[in-house]
Amino acid sequence: MSQAGSRYALLKNLSANSSSDQRRELLRTVTDALTNNARQPSEEEFAELDQVLSLAASEYSTQVRTEFARLVAASVTRFCHASEQFAMDDIEVAMPVLRNSQALTEEALLRVVAEKSQAHLLAVTKRDNVSPRISEALVHKGSDEVVSSLLANERAMISDATYEVVARRAETSKLLQAPLVN
Repeated sequence: MSQAGSRYALLKNLSANSSSDQRRELLRTVTDALTNNARQPSEEEFAELDQVLSLAASEYSTQVRTEFARLVAASVTRFCHASEQFAMDDIEVAMPVLRNSQALTEEALLRVVAEKSQAHLLAVTKRDNVSPRISEALVHKGSDEVVSSLLANERAMISDATYEVVARRAETSKLLQAPLVN
């Protein structure tokens, strides 16, 4: 088994490691392997890695979870489970994933919009891809600051019906008037 493959196999025993320093180092080693052009895991190894990473990361401090979330968000691989877990975490942890992770589905993003803070919604508005459904949910649930940020995102797809809702809100919100005109 290759060195990278053996690292993935070690993750199976991650929860048995009693030392958080050992677990942290093991997770760093594995995430470094993923980000340094090492052999990519097989589909089976990757699915296992995604599950274990999402479970193990929940046991760490906000600072460590934030570090893992940045790695997951920047990864070209699809950490679906880990991305969803991080997206629902504290905003410090969630922000890089909400802004950058391509692993988040539209349903996962809609769940974030429905359940999380205005800061989470603001992070969603800064994504490269904001669908019409997500835009609509952001306008209905978001503060004027969130809606203004959405309008400033040139890549966001906003339906005519959603623009009409924003126009009605802009009648009483100076914050929305300028971005709506633009």
